[in-house]
Amino acid sequence: MQARWAENKFTKNTELCFTVTLGNLADAQLRFIAKDIYNLFINGEFVQYGPARAAKGYAREEKLLLDKYLTKAENVICIYVQYNDTKTLCFAWEKPVFAAEITAGGKTVAQTDDFACYAMTDKLQKVERMSFQRGYVEVYQMQKDREPFDFSAFPKCKLIPVELPKLLPRNVSMAKHGLVKGELIERGGVAIDPTKAWANDFTRQLDTGKNLFSFTRAECECVLSKELLAFTFIPNRTEEKLRYEKYAFDRTYCGKFRIQITVNEKTSLWLAYDDILIDGQVKFNREQIIHGLKWELEKGEYLLYSNEVYTAKYLAFVIDGDAEIHGAEMVRVENPDAERLQFTCEDKTLQSIVDAARHSFEHNGYDLLTDCPSRERAGYLCDGFFAARAEKFFCGENLVEKNLLENYALFKNEKFVHDGILPMCYPSEPSDENDYIPNWVLWYLLELEDYWLRTGDGAFVELHKSKVLAVLDYFQTKENEYGLLEDLDGWVFVEWSKANDFVDGVNFPSNMCYYSALKAAANLLGDGALYEKAERLKQTIIRLSYNGEFFVDNALREAGKLKLTSNVSETCQNYAAFFEIFTKAENPQFYDRLIGGLGCLQRETHYPEVHVANMFIGYVLRLSVLVRERAYEAVLAESKNRFADMARETGTIWELFQTNASCNHGFGAALGQMLTCALTGFAGVNEKTGEIYFSKSYQALNCEVVFPMQKGVGKVTVNAGQREIDVPPNYRLQMVD
Repeated sequence: MQARWAENKFTKNTELCFTVTLGNLADAQLRFIAKDIYNLFINGEFVQYGPARAAKGYAREEKLLLDKYLTKAENVICIYVQYNDTKTLCFAWEKPVFAAEITAGGKTVAQTDDFACYAMTDKLQKVERMSFQRGYVEVYQMQKDREPFDFSAFPKCKLIPVELPKLLPRNVSMAKHGLVKGELIERGGVAIDPTKAWANDFTRQLDTGKNLFSFTRAECECVLSKELLAFTFIPNRTEEKLRYEKYAFDRTYCGKFRIQITVNEKTSLWLAYDDILIDGQVKFNREQIIHGLKWELEKGEYLLYSNEVYTAKYLAFVIDGDAEIHGAEMVRVENPDAERLQFTCEDKTLQSIVDAARHSFEHNGYDLLTDCPSRERAGYLCDGFFAARAEKFFCGENLVEKNLLENYALFKNEKFVHDGILPMCYPSEPSDENDYIPNWVLWYLLELEDYWLRTGDGAFVELHKSKVLAVLDYFQTKENEYGLLEDLDGWVFVEWSKANDFVDGVNFPSNMCYYSALKAAANLLGDGALYEKAERLKQTIIRLSYNGEFFVDNALREAGKLKLTSNVSETCQNYAAFFEIFTKAENPQFYDRLIGGLGCLQRETHYPEVHVANMFIGYVLRLSVLVRERAYEAVLAESKNRFADMARETGTIWELFQTNASCNHGFGAALGQMLTCALTGFAGVNEKTGEIYFSKSYQALNCEVVFPMQKGVGKVTVNAGQREIDVPPNYRLQMVD
C-alpha cells in the first residue's frame, strides 16, 4: 500500500478526510491503515471507528467487505482521520499516516493516491485537551452537515509520501454498531456566571501548557471548559435566553454521540455528558477532566457525530438559538464477542452485577484491554491481568489480550534507563525516564504466565522471552542485601488507598508481587534457580514483615538498618493472601482474620486500626482470594454490598468506591467470573491441557451459565440445589477441592 499524508498538515489536532467514489462493484474489499483515529462513512452512513491500536512503528490493517455498502451507481467512501500530535496514554506519539487499497474480483481498483484529501476546517484546532491522558475536546463551526460530503466546503490537500509502518493483522472483532436512543428527562433554562472557578492540577496545566504538549488556554480559539463551567441549570424555567435539555440512557454505554438537530437560525450547541448525576446535574468535570463538546451551527438539518468514542449515561445539551433536537443517541463501539456468554440467575441483584461486569468488559475490550473508556482508554498492565480473565470468561478466547501483549513484545525502549522497564500502558508516550509504574512491570510477567496457562499459546509467549529476561535483570539491580526491592524508581503504586502512603523504603506488597513474578518467570523460562530465589524472598518477607497477626506494609532505613514501621493496611493482607505468602494450610489463623475480620461487612467492628482497602486493586485481590478459598457465601454477600449500587446506577463496575473517578473500569469485569464461580463452582478452562475445572462446592441458587471456549461451549445448571455440568468433546472435567 502507498502511505500518504497531506502536505503541511503535520500539526496538532488535525483532521483530514480521504475520499474516493466507486461504482456498484461486486466482491469488493477495502483494506487500509490510519493513525491516530479514523471514522469510516459510506454514502453518508457511519460504518466503522478505529483503528485497532498497535505498537509504535506498527499499524494493524483494517479490512472491510464492501458489497453491502456499494448500493448506488456512485458510492462515496469517506475516511476521516484524526492526528493528535501530542503525548497521550492511549496512542503512540508518532507521525500520521493513511494508506488504502480497494480490490474487486481480485483486482486492484483504487489505491491511496486515488483518494482525494480535504482538510476538515469546520473543526477548531486550537482547543483544550480533554484530559492529559487523551486528546483534544471537540469544537466545531459548521456551515452545513458533513455527510453526504460536500467537497466544495473544504480546502483540498496535496498528498505526499510518508513512511509505511510495519503491518500487523487486526486480530480482534469489529464492533456491532447498535444505536441507543436517549430519553428526554428534563428541560429548563440556563443562567451564566462567568466568575466560577475550577482549579486543580489539570486546569493549571491547561493554563500554562506544562506537560500537556498542546495549546495553552491563551492560544485556544475556544476555552470550552470555562464556557461549560459558567452554566447553571434551572429546571422548568423557560424565560432564560439559554435553555437546556437533559437525556438519559437506561445505563452507561460506550460509543460515538449521534445528534439529530434542525437549526432554524445560527445556533450554539454544547454537550456535557457523564455516567452519573451529581446533585441531579450532569457535571462535566466530575472526573476533573472535560466531558464536553460544542458545535456552532448555521441554518440547516444536521446529523452530528462525535469524532471520538466516549462513555455516558446522561447527556445535557445547552442550546443558544432557534434549534430543535430530534434525537440524542449513541452509536455503540464495544466488543461484540462478550455476548457469547449466557448467564441467568434467580437472584436479580447478582444477575445485575454479572451483567455490569459484562458491560464493563464490552466497553474496555474493544481493541485493547483498557482501564476506562472515558478518561484514558489506555492499555494498562495490571488492569489487563484481571480484564483478560474476564475476556476468557465472556468471549471464550483472549484475542484482545493478545493484541495488548503483542504490543508490549514489540515495544522499543527510547526513554527508560534500562530495557527491563516497560510503560505502564501501551501504546503511549512516556514523559521521561521515570514515567512508569515498576509494580506494573511485574504484573506483565504475571499476565504473560496467566495468558499461557489460559490459552496454551507457547509460541506467542516465546516472543516475549527477551523482555522477560530484561525485566528480571532490571529488578535485580533494585534488590538490597536481603534480596528485597528497596527504593524503587518511578511511580510505586500499590492501590488507591492509604496503603499507597507506605511505599517508601521496602514496600512489602511490592515485594510480594515480586515473589510471584519470579515464580511466573521461572515457569515461563523453565528456570529452577528462579523458583529457589522466589522461595527465599517469600521467607524473607514472612520473617521481616509478619508481626504474628498481620503483615506490615513497609520498612525504612534508620542509621543504615531496616526498621519495620507500624503501618498495616488491609491491602497488604490482600496482597499476601493473593500471592500466597502463606497458604491457608500453612497459617489458617491468618486466613480466618482476613476472611472473617476484614472486608466490607465486618472490619469496622473487628480491626478498625487496619487501613481499609479500596476497589483497585485491593478489593479485587480480596474477592479473588475468597473465590480461591471457596468462601462463596462471603463472595456473594460482599459483592451485593459493594456492587449492587454500581450495577443499578450505571450498569458498570467502578474504579473506586467513591464517585470522583471512572464509573466504568475494565478490571471490574473479572467480577463476572468470580460470582459465577461462587454460584456454580465453575473455576475456569485451561486450553493448554483441555481441562475444565469445577469446585465440588457451590451456592445453591438457581442459575444457568453457558460459557464459550476455544473449541466448544460448556453449560452448567443449578436447579433446586442440584448441579448439572455439560462438557463439550475435546475437554475433560476436573473436580477440585
